[in-house]
Amino acid sequence: MRRPGALEVQKPQDVGQVLRRLAPYFSPFKHRLIAIAVLLVLGTLTDLAAPYLIGVAIDQFIALPEGGMPFWLGWLVGPDAGRASGLAIAMLTLLAMYAISWVLNVTQFRLMVRVSQRVLLTMRAQILDQLHLLSLDFFDQHQAGDLMSRLTNDTQVINDMFGQGLMRILRMSLSLVGIVIAMLALNWRLALASFAILPVILAATAYFSGRVRRAYRETRKTIGAVSAELQENISGIREVQAFARENETIGEFREVNRRNRNAVVNAETISALFMPVLDVLSTVAAAVVIGFGGYLVLGFDPPLVSVGIIVAFLNYVRRFYDPIREMANLWGQMQSAIAGSERIFELLDTEQSVKDRPDPSCLPSVLEGRVVYEDVSFRYKEDEPVLDHVNAVIEPGQMIALVGPTGAGKTTFVNLLLRLYDVQSGSIRIDGCDVRDVSQATLREAIGMVPQDTYLFSSTIMENIRYGRLDATDEEVMEAARVANADGFIRRLPEGYQTQVGERGSNLSQGHRQMIAISRAILNSPKILVLDEATSSVDTRTELLIQEALDKLMSERTSVVIAHRLSTIRKADQILVIQDGQIVERGTHTELLTHEGVYRELYMSQFRRQEGMFEPAEAAAPGA
Repeated sequence: MRRPGALEVQKPQDVGQVLRRLAPYFSPFKHRLIAIAVLLVLGTLTDLAAPYLIGVAIDQFIALPEGGMPFWLGWLVGPDAGRASGLAIAMLTLLAMYAISWVLNVTQFRLMVRVSQRVLLTMRAQILDQLHLLSLDFFDQHQAGDLMSRLTNDTQVINDMFGQGLMRILRMSLSLVGIVIAMLALNWRLALASFAILPVILAATAYFSGRVRRAYRETRKTIGAVSAELQENISGIREVQAFARENETIGEFREVNRRNRNAVVNAETISALFMPVLDVLSTVAAAVVIGFGGYLVLGFDPPLVSVGIIVAFLNYVRRFYDPIREMANLWGQMQSAIAGSERIFELLDTEQSVKDRPDPSCLPSVLEGRVVYEDVSFRYKEDEPVLDHVNAVIEPGQMIALVGPTGAGKTTFVNLLLRLYDVQSGSIRIDGCDVRDVSQATLREAIGMVPQDTYLFSSTIMENIRYGRLDATDEEVMEAARVANADGFIRRLPEGYQTQVGERGSNLSQGHRQMIAISRAILNSPKILVLDEATSSVDTRTELLIQEALDKLMSERTSVVIAHRLSTIRKADQILVIQDGQIVERGTHTELLTHEGVYRELYMSQFRRQEGMFEPAEAAAPGA
């Protein structure tokens, strides 16, 4: 299923601005780029010398020479060389020049590919670093598949362009300049005639370039939508199969893919239309060279141009329009790279909504764990408050249970403590220190979290537990697992702690994943704990093991628990009942049951079912 607004509307950027943003990625390789530039110039000069050598060979060894032999050719073939031997030496020289040109081109392309791969690595690392820095509200508004497309597809397009495409464009540009100089030096009359249709080419290029760029920008956006749809469907494959929605899902994917297909076809069609135009213009240019060259030969005595020069000009004219044709082929690739760059820089320029202050304060080295919410308000949307003027005091070592209906604001309450979002008014203080004055890294090192849906990485169980504290030894990891009651099931696995877990821990049960999450938190040994209980979907025995591990974990620690189980609520030092973004009741389980309030209603409709019968103390409560 697609979320509305998955495709962002991008504003066209200045190409020069995008290229200036890309330039710093290449600056660390300036010496290698200089070497590439030298090889590029040498290779271009070698290429340009070939048509001239062919023309000279025709004039000196095939046609009847009307003037003296150039000095360099006389030195090359010798003063007594015959026409056949001279032509053979000239052709061997031409072959050697082509071989040298090939070696130079291969070397420069290889060097450039190595540079572009380093740039690709740097850019992808920078994007991933930016994604880690961005706050949760950014990910609330963007699909993971589209972000992955920017990290993979868009960067790959840039790599393709600068790995080979840019070298070809520079080489073609140098060839154009060199051809113009060579043609003017050989015969300026014939050169000017050959350039007569150049304005037409420039006009056609200007016309097609804007359309191609707009078309390729659309392809970059639609391929992001395809990646997002694919990622969502793969992640939700269990739900798709469980509800037998394969056909509907495929239909939605085909629709998104159809939009990408249409965008690509449109872009490639516009790009392809340019080629026939260039073919016609190059043919016209060759006809101009032959016709006007023939006039300069036949219409003047002595002729104003030799046959060899006309042949050389035909080669130069073909080469003159080859670079234009090549650049037309690369134009679409360049536009796609520019569009991909725009999407990447849009991501890199995104501001964090949760930022560390320039001089963040540090929490005390020894935390007491006193947490105070003072007049805290927060909303995701302007007109929909999630927390509204909330006040709460959690004393060191207390366990606070958050209860309330779905959507009341319980998860937001703990997210603000972790600074996954920042409060919009009021403050949250730990031991008197406003959490906004503390760096995010320092704050989150001081707070341990056990989520309801534990995420496990595609690694070993040992490494997944060590994620709680990366410098922990193997023995410390195993001790944390023993405290969390996870050691027993881990050792029964085929490879014990070295067992590889599947993506998101798919080869482990919900209860076992939860035990690993508790092991992580124990290993981190935080003073403050945030727990979202996840024992409702496990069997009774596993629930008891998890509950025992949680009791050990919460011992002598300040704990904030989003409570789903009656056993947890009963143990809470204080229960905060949240409804419509406000704390409407607070107290212990017994105290709240004595009031005809929201908690009692929740207890009667939800928690009471977990034990199937009233406890004596609860049965005696008024109105029971």
